[in-house]
Formats: sequence, C-alpha cells, structure tokens
Amino acid sequence: MAGEIIKTEGIVLQIRPWSRTSHVVTWLTPDHGPVTTLVKGAVRPKSAFLGQYDLFYTCEILYYARASGDLHPLREATPRETRDRLRGRWRETSLAGYAADLVRELAPANDESLECFAFLSRLLDDLAAEVSVFRSRWHALIRLEMGVLTRAGLAPDFSGMDSSAEWTPFAIDLGRCGEGQRTIRLSPRTVAALRGAPHGDEEGAVRFLGVFLAYHLERPTDIRRSLVTLLAMG
Repeated sequence: MAGEIIKTEGIVLQIRPWSRTSHVVTWLTPDHGPVTTLVKGAVRPKSAFLGQYDLFYTCEILYYARASGDLHPLREATPRETRDRLRGRWRETSLAGYAADLVRELAPANDESLECFAFLSRLLDDLAAEVSVFRSRWHALIRLEMGVLTRAGLAPDFSGMDSSAEWTPFAIDLGRCGEGQRTIRLSPRTVAALRGAPHGDEEGAVRFLGVFLAYHLERPTDIRRSLVTLLAMG
C-alpha cells in the first residue's frame, strides 16, 4: 500500500491546524480505519480544498499512502454528505463531536472498520435529520455509546441478567453480570434502556455507562461529564 494513491470514503472526525495555512484532518474510512492526512495550503484563498471538508462531512478522498509515519498527504476531497443541520443544533453537534472522539479512539485500524463506519454514518444522519428520531437526549447518548462499545468489542454483557429480580449484580471489572472486585447493582429497567427498549430507565443507563466507560477506557472523564451537563440543560 505504501506509495500508492488510495481512493476511499471518509467521515471527518477531527481538524487541527498544522501551520498558518495547512490542516491535519483525521477521517474514519470503511476500509482502513482512522486515517490522518496533511492538507497543505488548506486555508489559502485559492485553495482547491476550501469548502470541500468540515467536521462530520462524508467525503470521497484521495491520499498518498506513506511508507512510514501516519500522516498521509491529501490529494483530493469531494463532499458527499455535509449534514448542514448539525451547524445550528448545539445538543446534536455536541453529541456528534463526542461520537467522533470515541470512534477516533476505538475504531479498528483496518478493514474491520466497515461496521463502525456504517454505524457512525447512520448516527450522524439521524442527528442531522429534520425531525429527531430519538425519544430523548439520553436515548441518543445511550445509542451512541453502546453502538461504539459494541463495534469495538467492549460492550457490557447482560446475558446473565435475572429479569425477575429487582436488582442484579454487575461486575464492572469483568464487564458482565455477576460479582467482581467492582460490583454495582442493575435494575431490569436500566438494562432495558441500555438495550434500546422504550420505557426503560434512561438516566440510570447513562449513569451506568459513565462508570463503565471510566473503568474500561483510559480517557478523561470530564469530557463526558461536560456533555451530560449540556444535555441536561433546558
């Protein structure tokens, strides 16, 4: 692959400045996982890249695959889905940004990322839809986190759940129902919400996922805490 020109699709996960006129853009691709490209002269007045990519766009891209390092020069970007409605909805934009951050960290770095790419595409489309498909803001967050965890092979295992019991122990450290060094109690309504069923305890599911993610992922918890605070407003 090194030295080749790669043509694929990519969802923009992150844009960072490289110099006064250049960007570093991270994409999620369906066949190579997260890919980071250097966009030289991206913000020059006559740049061919102006308006061709932005956060949460899906683009057709061409880039040069370098033999060493993980920064590949971008040759072309053509927008396919721009999801413009996200620009005027701060809750949906916050959720999309958090989803992009999780995917950038957890998506497989090979052709196994196809399912993750399809999931993120659907999620962003739903967040940008004219009429919301989500029952609540918590439903959107639960679907986001459970979807990413499932596709990363890290989803909690509820197969031992006793639906007739008021509470069932869940071993956070083991990632499944039962006793462990770090055990919490789960209700059937919380698990129902985690599985996407209506009329579940969505707030309880959000609290559980906060504990689960903090234990299993080595990432700052203040980002998620800030998101939950934003979603709870108004």
